[in-house]
Parts: sequence; C-alpha cells; structure tokens
Amino acid sequence: MYSWLWLVIASGILLGFSDITKKETFKKNSVITVLALYSIFSFLFVSFEFSNAINLGSDKILIILFKTFIVFLVWILSFTAIKNLPISVITPFDTLNPMFSIIFGVVLLNEKLALFQFLGIFVMLLSYYFIGKVGSKEVTRIFRNKYFYFMIISAVLNAVSATIDKIVLKTVNPGQMQFWFSLFMAIFYIVSLIFMRCAGKDKSSIKFDYHIPVLSMLMILSDRVYFMALNIPSSEISIVMPLRKVSIFVSVIIGGLIFKEKNLKQKFWCICLLIFGILLLFA
Repeated sequence: MYSWLWLVIASGILLGFSDITKKETFKKNSVITVLALYSIFSFLFVSFEFSNAINLGSDKILIILFKTFIVFLVWILSFTAIKNLPISVITPFDTLNPMFSIIFGVVLLNEKLALFQFLGIFVMLLSYYFIGKVGSKEVTRIFRNKYFYFMIISAVLNAVSATIDKIVLKTVNPGQMQFWFSLFMAIFYIVSLIFMRCAGKDKSSIKFDYHIPVLSMLMILSDRVYFMALNIPSSEISIVMPLRKVSIFVSVIIGGLIFKEKNLKQKFWCICLLIFGILLLFA
C-alpha cells in the first residue's frame, strides 16, 4: 500500500512546482498561447512512447480522447483563473477536486476506506478550507468573482477525469495513456489557437519563454508518477486525489514567498494541519 502513497506524494510535490511555474508563464503570453506551446512541448517529451502506444485498441483511445477533452476544458478555466488571481488564493479552491473525487470513488468505484483514512481525508479537507479562508481575504467579494467559479467547475471536471483515469489504467499502461493524452491535447490547443487568431480574439504576439518547456517537463513527470500510482491495483482514487494536493505545500508557501503574497504565516499553520492529515493516511 505504501508504495503508491509515496508515488502520489512525489507527484503532488512536482505538481506544486508546476503551479508556481504556471504563474510565470503568463507574464509574456496569453492563456491560449501558453496552453498551445505547453501541449506541443509535452507531446515532444512523450513521443518516444510511440511504439508502445500504437498498439492500443481504438475503444481505449476513444476513452482517452473523451478524458482529454474534459481536461482541455479544465485547463482553459483553471489557467484563466491562475492568470487573474493570486496563486495562494486559487490553489486552495482547486482542492475542492479531492472532495468530488472522494464522492466518485466511494459511490462509483465502490472504494472502502479505513477509519484513520477517513479521519486523514477529513483533516486534509479541513486544512484546505482554512487555507482558502485565509486566502479569500486577498480578493474582495471572492464569491462574486467569476474566476472563483472557474475553479469550482474545473474541480468537478477534474474529479471526473481522475475517475476515468483509475478505470482506464486497469488495462492501459502509463506510457500509452500519456502519449495519446498529450497528442490529443496538442491537437485541441493548436486548433484553438489558430481559431482564436483567425477570429481576431487573440492578437498578442507569441514570445518564447523557457518557463513553458519547464512547465511541460514538470507536468509530464508529475502525471507519469500519478499514472504509475493509479496503475497499482490497490490504489484508491478517494485517497489519491486528496493526497496529491500536497502540492499546496509547495505552491502556497514557496510560491507565496516567490511572489511576495500575503498571510503566509497563517497559511503555514494550515499546512501543518495538512501534514497531520497526510500522516493519518499511513496509520
């Protein structure tokens, strides 16, 4: 059991650094430009999996295509929110994703959790709430801010995507999953970028930013470790998704220091509560 838990923690740490990098990528380019370039680099990084992925059945490829379209919508919503809100505000709201993942895991996948695992997840969700409550002070009238609702919708869709991941990875290996996912994502965003520019909705210049390939590499590594964890039969999505949000430790504390954001002392104590919740999962 512990092997997949450690894989999820490693994936979460990488995800936290990618959250910080995302914020930097929007300084030179529009959201759709960043997503298009990011998806191209991501596909290039996993293109070596071609011989492995080409043997996958068409039914599995169609399921991955559907999952990719969901993530395509998630990224447009969440990246737009990231560009317009402080990272220490939007990251905690993104942790609504685990709540929906727990519901889907227990109801749809019939996962069963031990008492200490329930307590650990409850403590972790509590810490997410307190972090969000501290962060909400930084944006006036947060519940009237449309970007807040972008994060809510993306959290629900993310949980749907994670549930599909767990089901598909029973018969698909991580390399196959990443290859087709990255290929479809690149196609979606390249087409979107061309459409936006032809329609005159995005007239910004495209500038190379080394943060974009760095972001691609961090996300590829994070996803690969995450897929490896889900590929282990004993892994449970109702634990994986809350635990993967250990990324908050990196993005809120380290990201907050880099971007000189507010209320970091209060958020630090919330992070301590989060770590306690994680320890309960190992009990």
